[in-house]
Formats: sequence, C-alpha cells, structure tokens
Amino acid sequence: MGRQSQVEDEARANLWLLLSSVATRFGREAQRGLAGCKLSMQGMRVLIFLLERQGLRCSSLANAVGLESTALSHLMRTLADQGLITRTRATRDQRTIEVCLTPAGQLLAEQCRAANARTENLLFAGLDQLEVQTMHILLTQMNANLEAVAP
Repeated sequence: MGRQSQVEDEARANLWLLLSSVATRFGREAQRGLAGCKLSMQGMRVLIFLLERQGLRCSSLANAVGLESTALSHLMRTLADQGLITRTRATRDQRTIEVCLTPAGQLLAEQCRAANARTENLLFAGLDQLEVQTMHILLTQMNANLEAVAP
C-alpha cells in the first residue's frame, strides 16, 4: 500500500507539468497548420469560439476562453487591428462591448477550427471514446475547481 501511495503522489505532483506540456504542444501543432499566420493560441481559441457565438460580450468571452479581462482586452485590440474582429457597444447596455468576426476573421476562424480538429485527432489517437469522455469529465471538474477560487 505504501508503494501505491508513493506512485499516486508522484503522478499527482507532475500532473500540472504534464497538462502544461500537452497544452503547449497542442497549441504549437495547431499553429503549424496555419502557416504564415501570426496568431497566438489564445487568438485561435477566441476566433474559434466567436465562430460559433457571434455578438458575444467581452466578459462572457474572457470567462469562456480562460483569459483575464486585461489580457483579453489586449488580444481584442490586436485582433481588431488585424481586421479580424469588430467591437461595438451593445445597443441595450452601452457599458458592454460585443465582439463579432469580420469576413476575414470568419475565414481565419474556419482555418483555425480545421487546424484544431487535425490536432485533436493527433491528441486522441489510441484513446477510445470512453477514455475521451472520462478525460472531458475530469478536465471539466478541474476547470470548475479553479473557477470557484478565481477572484
């Protein structure tokens, strides 16, 4: 029993490093599918998310993609300067900014989604559907745990 506990402790101690490594490699591989594009992984996530949800508020977008509002604000400025998004004040609440893809942004978002799908296929190679579903459940819970302590 002592050896099992030690193995579990070692696995848990290095899990953060493994999660970080997978995320970094995933981003690097997905970006490789977008040759010549100077878009960060965060930018890719935002574009893909906006592809499905046009007219999203910045606060909702920040929460959905896991960025602090200041980091998202900087990213939004960069994406707007590149002509990929538009930011407009909401008609019902002038304090709120809504974000939409431009036609160029929509085209790039579709390319990002395709690169992301190819990378997902690499990521999940050798895993069966139950393993992928279990991973989704576990990561969702981990994410909720961290969201619960966010300021």
